[in-house]
Amino acid sequence: MHRDLSEQHTKGEVLIVEDTPASLKLLSDLLTEAGYYVRQAPNGELALWTAQSRPPELILLDIRMPGIDGFEVCRRLKATPALCQVPVIFLSAQHDTDDKVRGFALGAVDFIAKPFQTEEILARTDAHVRLGRAQKALADERALLEQRVAERTAELAKEVEQRRANEEFLRLASKVFEATQDAIVVTDRTGRIVATNPAFTQISGYSAAEVLAQSIGMLHAGAHDASALDAMLQSVMKTGHWSGEIMARRKNGDIYPGLLSASVVRDENGHVMNHVAVFMDITERKAEQHLIDFLSNHDALTGLPNRLLARQRFAQTLSAASREGRCVAVMCLDLDRFKSINDSYGHDMGDKALQVVSRYLSETVREGDTVTRQGGDEFQIIVADDPQLSATMALAQNILAGLRKELMIDGRQITVTSSIGIAVSLSDGDSFDELVRNADTALFRAKEIGRDNYAIFTERMDAEIRDKLAIQSQLRGAIARAEFEVHYQPQVCLKTGAVVGAEALLRWNSAVLGKVPPNRFIPLAEEYGLVNSIGEWVLESVCAQMKVWQDQGLGKIKVAVNLAAGQFANDATVPYVEATLRKFGVAPEYLGLEITEGTVMGDPDKAVAALRRLKDIGVGISLDDFGTGYSSLSYLKRFPIDVLKIDKSFVDDVTTNSADAAIALSVISLAHNLNMRVIAEGVETREQVQFLTDRGCDEMQGYYYSRPLNAEGFAALVREGRNLLDM
Repeated sequence: MHRDLSEQHTKGEVLIVEDTPASLKLLSDLLTEAGYYVRQAPNGELALWTAQSRPPELILLDIRMPGIDGFEVCRRLKATPALCQVPVIFLSAQHDTDDKVRGFALGAVDFIAKPFQTEEILARTDAHVRLGRAQKALADERALLEQRVAERTAELAKEVEQRRANEEFLRLASKVFEATQDAIVVTDRTGRIVATNPAFTQISGYSAAEVLAQSIGMLHAGAHDASALDAMLQSVMKTGHWSGEIMARRKNGDIYPGLLSASVVRDENGHVMNHVAVFMDITERKAEQHLIDFLSNHDALTGLPNRLLARQRFAQTLSAASREGRCVAVMCLDLDRFKSINDSYGHDMGDKALQVVSRYLSETVREGDTVTRQGGDEFQIIVADDPQLSATMALAQNILAGLRKELMIDGRQITVTSSIGIAVSLSDGDSFDELVRNADTALFRAKEIGRDNYAIFTERMDAEIRDKLAIQSQLRGAIARAEFEVHYQPQVCLKTGAVVGAEALLRWNSAVLGKVPPNRFIPLAEEYGLVNSIGEWVLESVCAQMKVWQDQGLGKIKVAVNLAAGQFANDATVPYVEATLRKFGVAPEYLGLEITEGTVMGDPDKAVAALRRLKDIGVGISLDDFGTGYSSLSYLKRFPIDVLKIDKSFVDDVTTNSADAAIALSVISLAHNLNMRVIAEGVETREQVQFLTDRGCDEMQGYYYSRPLNAEGFAALVREGRNLLDM
């Protein structure tokens, strides 16, 4: 038996399909608290069964699920007649334009990216549930109105025919005539009004006396709807009946839409006696339909065209441009670091900022250009231009310059910059989806080169972005697939020649991509928010290996682990380091953490506090690549650093270049004066070893002694006891 939710849950019923328990609970709690009746499905199979048992009003559907993924679930839903009208919103942690295009092609109505924004989830859920209900209500109302008009017209016609024969029925008909909420007008055979009901007066503003003996034509809108009037008269004369929409005029001159049914009343000989018209004012229903049509083609927040209308505008612009030998440029624009506005000022302020930006864009483009919003802070601009893109380039520069100015919103000044990607129909594709995809790729590049900039799509750029996306895709599951391995670069004392420690270096051998260099995947791990989980895996692997070496009697080898900027900025990193050491029983003094100047200079005060907490634990701190970054001595003396590392770029020519030699000597002297040890990186020749030894450098690492080794190779090297001084 189906449950009636109309009274208890006035906001509607939502089915959430999400394989991540935390996300499923978050969404369920959020929507339940908002007044929705929520059903849950942790996988695609259960989602299909649950939806078929009782169709919900909206489905929030995760794309990436084991078994049947979200795309297949959506395809099966849309292939089921009872479920094909249920709106589907896709949920995904990825910002992949191809996924969006595929989702919309399968019939999804929207796309929400993870991590979820509460206001966005509620706003989009409310909008689509209301839209679905309004569409259903309008369809039901139209059917009901048609039925009511047909039924009442038949009844009234029958009553008129039997008026002379049945007075009792005439009195009953009179009551119905008076009580009905639909306007009724009866005319004689020439079209002169002979009777109206009270509802007619309420709707039209005319009293019965004012229209008596007047032509029925006085109620029509005239030239505003002449074709509909002609169609009605022809149909009534030919078939004796007509029903449909027609424009009418009130007494005060206002014109309004009505749903009209007109019929002929004949006597027993078939001669026309009267005409009966029944109509109702559908102004409010027309307004609702207009709103539905508008929301179907426009963004609810800004009023700009959405993707559906943008595709239509693009087709029109491309057709006109092709006839004129011109091209069409698609510009993808988003606001740089827009999340910081929401975080700093709240989502209401963020929404107002988007509205201000949308107005600015609409005012900046030329007449005929189209500005659209695709959700979030993403906008698209469709521009017809010459092959040299003179208008497009000028528009991009104007937009960037205009958005650099501070926006005044509710008395507050907010600074916003933007990045723009551009794709052109002559070279980058002829379909809207293809140009959007390529413009998104160019936008990605514009952000890479520093934001507040624009970039034009090239094929090489597309290949590079695809390469990055491939790395990102494989990187997400690399830990679970056991594709990572830690190698150890021996660190050797320049006085004794013995191995005193090692630097842990992450290596990735992907089953799909092969061996991926760290300088390619580490920056992407930081960009896509994966560096914390990877860093935690490295730290645990190193501590576990150190414990194994100690148990094997290899000695207490000190190992340095690189700490990325994303890890260092995470407040949970220091407690995690302490917990990991305790978990594996490794003494803190045998663990070193390597940071770069850029890591700590973002927020020096916070960095000092974090470093001091690490020092309190007993962990050693190394400053890597010293001299290649900020090199602020005023901050350096504040940082509790144990080791300075001379970057390989200075070591390479230390025996042949006086400037590099001077830098190396300065770093050694500076470190010793600050009670720090010095390690030289990238040492590859005997001459470099001798130079560093003579200048008092403490330790070295590099290919001259050994390449980075896996755990077994490093252990074998230590057991061998190879001495640098004998080489």
